[in-house]
Amino acid sequence: MSNHANETSYFCAKRSCLRWILIATMLISLSGCRIWDMAAFQWKNENAKIAWQSEGKNADKEFVNKSITQTVVPFTMLNNHILVNITLNKTTPLTFVLDSGAAATVITETDKTNVLNLSTNKPITIGGAGSGKAPTAYIVSDAHIQLGGFSIADLSVIYAPTSAMPFRSVDETYFDGVLGADFFNCCLVEINHDAKTLIITKPDDNSRAHYRTEQWQEIAMPVENNTPYFTTTLHDKKKLKTVKLMLDTGSTGTLSLFAENDRFALPDKTFVATSTGIQGDSANLVGLLTHFSFGNTTFDHLPTYFRFEGSNSQDGSDGVVGNQILKRFNTVFDFSTERMWYQPSKQFTSFIGTNRSGLRLLPHSRGAIVLDVAEDTGAFAAKIPINSIITEFEGKPVTYANFDKLKMVLSHPKKETVPLCWEFQKQKHCSELQLDSRI
Repeated sequence: MSNHANETSYFCAKRSCLRWILIATMLISLSGCRIWDMAAFQWKNENAKIAWQSEGKNADKEFVNKSITQTVVPFTMLNNHILVNITLNKTTPLTFVLDSGAAATVITETDKTNVLNLSTNKPITIGGAGSGKAPTAYIVSDAHIQLGGFSIADLSVIYAPTSAMPFRSVDETYFDGVLGADFFNCCLVEINHDAKTLIITKPDDNSRAHYRTEQWQEIAMPVENNTPYFTTTLHDKKKLKTVKLMLDTGSTGTLSLFAENDRFALPDKTFVATSTGIQGDSANLVGLLTHFSFGNTTFDHLPTYFRFEGSNSQDGSDGVVGNQILKRFNTVFDFSTERMWYQPSKQFTSFIGTNRSGLRLLPHSRGAIVLDVAEDTGAFAAKIPINSIITEFEGKPVTYANFDKLKMVLSHPKKETVPLCWEFQKQKHCSELQLDSRI
């Protein structure tokens, strides 16, 4: 995946005081997935057919006006991605990621989608975060996607094989596709983390009135090239700055700042980390940002990725706000009026930590696969091999359902050790893993 020696040389040259640390945490990011032939693609999808099963039948009980066209569907979280169940072409049940930063709807290569024999006769170049070459994907026409009581028909989507995704194999690809801008452009999309539901509503004055109350805060959200942004302030080590940031539910991190050319002053203490996007790996330094504002909410000492390579800066933006921030709010995206509403969720006061183990993990059907191990960390001392599978933590099997809890445990500021078991080359090993602060 990445060339560790080259990454280390780069940072040692830039910051001679840095210790040689390999890779920290995985940040699988579909951030700002781009299609270079976007104009023709968007023109085709403007004629896609939106349909609702009934008027108000599935309406949320909090809405007073039952004539609102709406559907409510549950979601789950995995690796800080929002996963929803959809039906493709009226027959095939699949699991998609809800991604506000993706400019199109995407079908990924998995065991489920391989049996569909999707067409590969319309190649197209796509792009995203990462410092590698923009990969090739394929246009698939006339798709039908059903989500609860809502559907989009005659939709052109992108089929992205594993080579065009931030995964090494089909076995590591834990979702079948991505719901992108086609979905957000048509509707009001409420992500309710308290109820673990998506509330999808036809946008009009009646539906918007529900959010124009004192229970919700409102911010401007310009949508440029099918991607939502907002303007805010942050304070790096030196001064207060105004920045333009992408609002990206497809990013699993906190805040990533595009730090090339010394755009931001770095914290005194950082460690090297790699994040992975559509175009491969990006090189980052991770440290605590002094101050960051999201609407009327302030985050102090926020763990932040300062990205030096592979930024894929779009529309003059300065960075990306990911789901580790966004999940602390129930949010409503309204692409049509370029507004967002938000309110604190039950996760608002939960800690925001950084990886204290040195393990870079990804969900796997048998647990959590180890992609990298950082030197001078507990995982390195425990001799956990790359490509091993973490099968147990704190005496419990690792599953998709508790993968996010595992990552929280490995970053918890009050934990000193975590019992782990892993498998490598058909042999099982267990150890008490030491956790240490790295910033």
